[in-house]
Amino acid sequence: MDSPETKLLIEQKQELIDQYLQGQEPNFLEKMTTRLDEYFYRVFEKSIAARKMVISGSPFAIIALGGYGRKEQCIHSDIDLLILFDKVIPPEVEAFVQELLYPLWDARFEVGYAVRNINECIKMSFERFDILTTVLDARFICGASLIYSAFMEDFRQQLSAKHLKPTLNYLYENGEKRLEDFGDSSYLVSPDLKSGFGGLRDYHTLLWYAKIKSNIKIRRDLEYYGFLSHFEYESLEEALTYIWDVRNRLHHISHRKNDTLHFENQAEVAGLMDYTDMSGLPQVEVFLGELHEKMDFLKQIYRITFEDIVSTCRVKKETVGPRPTKTEGLVVKKRRLYFANTVTIIQHPDLLLRIFLESGQTRIPLSIEARRVASEFRHLVDHDVRTDPECVKIFKRILGMSLWKFNVLNVMLSTGILAQFIPEFSPLVHKIQYNQYHLFPVDKHSIRCVQILNNFKDPGDTMMGTLYNSVFKEIRNKNVLLVAGLLHDIGKADPAKEHSRRGAEIAGPVVDRLGFSPSEKEDILFLIRNHLFLAKTATRRDIFDEETAVYTAHKIGKIRLLRMLFLLTVADSKATGPKAWNDWTENLLKDLFFKSMSIIKTGELASKKTQRLIEKKKKEVLALLRESWREEEVTSQLSNMSRRYLLYVPPQNIVDHINLFRNLGDREYIWQITKENESDMRTVSICGRDKPGFYSKLSGVFFQNNIDIVGSQAYSLGDSHFLDIFNVRPPQDRLFEKEKWEKAGQDLSMALEDDHYLDNVLEKIPTVVTISSGRPPEPSQVRIDNETSSFFTIIEVLTYDFPGLLFAVTNTLYRSGINVNAAMVATKVDQVIDVFYVRNIEGDQKIESEDKLEQIKTAIINRLPQIQSKEVINEKN
Repeated sequence: MDSPETKLLIEQKQELIDQYLQGQEPNFLEKMTTRLDEYFYRVFEKSIAARKMVISGSPFAIIALGGYGRKEQCIHSDIDLLILFDKVIPPEVEAFVQELLYPLWDARFEVGYAVRNINECIKMSFERFDILTTVLDARFICGASLIYSAFMEDFRQQLSAKHLKPTLNYLYENGEKRLEDFGDSSYLVSPDLKSGFGGLRDYHTLLWYAKIKSNIKIRRDLEYYGFLSHFEYESLEEALTYIWDVRNRLHHISHRKNDTLHFENQAEVAGLMDYTDMSGLPQVEVFLGELHEKMDFLKQIYRITFEDIVSTCRVKKETVGPRPTKTEGLVVKKRRLYFANTVTIIQHPDLLLRIFLESGQTRIPLSIEARRVASEFRHLVDHDVRTDPECVKIFKRILGMSLWKFNVLNVMLSTGILAQFIPEFSPLVHKIQYNQYHLFPVDKHSIRCVQILNNFKDPGDTMMGTLYNSVFKEIRNKNVLLVAGLLHDIGKADPAKEHSRRGAEIAGPVVDRLGFSPSEKEDILFLIRNHLFLAKTATRRDIFDEETAVYTAHKIGKIRLLRMLFLLTVADSKATGPKAWNDWTENLLKDLFFKSMSIIKTGELASKKTQRLIEKKKKEVLALLRESWREEEVTSQLSNMSRRYLLYVPPQNIVDHINLFRNLGDREYIWQITKENESDMRTVSICGRDKPGFYSKLSGVFFQNNIDIVGSQAYSLGDSHFLDIFNVRPPQDRLFEKEKWEKAGQDLSMALEDDHYLDNVLEKIPTVVTISSGRPPEPSQVRIDNETSSFFTIIEVLTYDFPGLLFAVTNTLYRSGINVNAAMVATKVDQVIDVFYVRNIEGDQKIESEDKLEQIKTAIINRLPQIQSKEVINEKN
């Protein structure tokens, strides 16, 4: 039951939150802290248990720790307390804890506490550094102030005398582990506002370091004691205010402590912070761009701290002054690069590039001072510098030195030198692509792409790493590939146009300034224009169809372009995130690359090696069927199968399929359901008589029985039979899975007999689909491709996923006189791209009529449900 003190605290907290959300409480964190302090004052004053302990000679202090100690109390931040005694801890303390904390716990406040004496607390502080950092933030609330003072004095003495270096080492090592655990938040579209690099913990680390070194008391002392310049301190205050604002609003909408700004929360937070357009919709990209700018500054603050810690703990005191480098105008001091003086920069602005080249060559980082100077003097990188052949040469060399573990190019970005040298890159800085597909802002993604390309220099210890390394070695002009990697997304500066083509237009003048020859320029612009081509083809086309590889080879045309486009595609996908890169995607790209390479080299896919593989597989199948089939029967059956099927289907599976065909008899179809090894997927192999609409009816039956089709492959068995192989997710009820499959089989038989058997199932397909998004949904699209395949028209349907999607589309096609021969599913984050290989039912040919194609597009669009955004609905309401 809430106490009067707790009820008052809850009322005061809610009043503060209401004022804050209305923009009327600028000092929210401090006032939240004050309200908590007042609660502890009131309980302490009224507590009988506290009075007994004091009277009996056991005074104590109530001390705030951590964020509460720093007076940085957000809406749902933890409340960390220390109840500290001088020596003996009396038993009455248990009753006091009940009076003090139980009401808070009942009211769902997150309160952590410890009861210690001074010696015990100091001992634990130096044994566990996570406790030590909370003690560094300790603040007296009420009780016996002399106990608090004695504790802090003893703590400071022992810290300085025995534990200074281990403590600083801990700050360094904890930072390394934090990066490993949480990542660089200034790189992530869903950043961790507290623990990631660029989060609040970077500022906390600086504060702890300053408290250890100089025993500062408040944040303002960071400037007074020289840890930050006046400009840096003002920028820090601005960044902290902004990030705390984001964090508080995230706490508010999450109704709990939450420090990761997940995709689904971003639109609502942006709206609460008044990032809206004229129609009232959240401008999430603008909001995230500003957030990343502030977090990037906090990361720079951490680097200042990191350098100071390293110079204090890890570097022996230098007996001589700064030593010169091979580059005149640059010096090394305490293993950091500095400009010798600013006058030299004015006289030789090329030093603003040369310092990065020196850093890359020597693996010596720029000092924070050098970064600050580079940023302040970046305006000197003007047209003369950009077009100077020597400066262009320096920049190309820097590109080749940008690696993940030593990130020269990213330092160029953070200082503004990169955008100054390539002004066309400026619109990408801190630009966010608001979707779950891209983990990184566009600028960081582009640099990450270059780093991955450079990593291909090292084969690593994996088979794929060896492949990438061998392809990379074959590329004669690495600069062509690296510049394409840096500029491949530069078209996203103009969101109104398709970014690949627009990127080639924007990049043209950049490539000219970088001094590439006409043929090199043509290659770079081709790579930018087509950097999505291989990935789209591999994931949206049937790469087991020889024509896909033929089309790809003809599109690219040259081996050098194929090699570079392959590596650029891999780097781009890896730099995008796990939704764009996985083992499945990697293997598809690899197969498409080798097939296309073979065609460009020999003019055909059916190489002698391929033919040998097929003949070997036929012999294996014959051996497996020798006891149950006559050889001439097997040979006849194999002759009816396509080379594509024989090349890619394992021998045992071929045997299973031949047995399916033999057991078909007079039935319309027969199927075999197998479970994939260590997977929750099922493979459904269906052999049957070729009949129009089969795929549509099968899709409807699977939808009716809650079986989700992930993908399929279709093969012909002579002129009148087919073999379809489906990858599906099975029915949800695993206990009765066998009965579910039996029911699905009965439904399929009925659907094949009665063309209208599934009409009632169509009514279950939703007419409206609501998605979670902070913006109006993208309209559904239908695209027609009549070029890739000589035998099929390829239809792409891009829409948001919903139950019955495949049945809705395939039924529409069937009713339009179109037969689906195969389908593929390619996920595009919250959307899906379903790809259908189709022919006319009459004549069994491609669809050539433009009127017919337009009718199909319209019919599919009309059949798809209306898509609406959950957040947009709420906004209207």
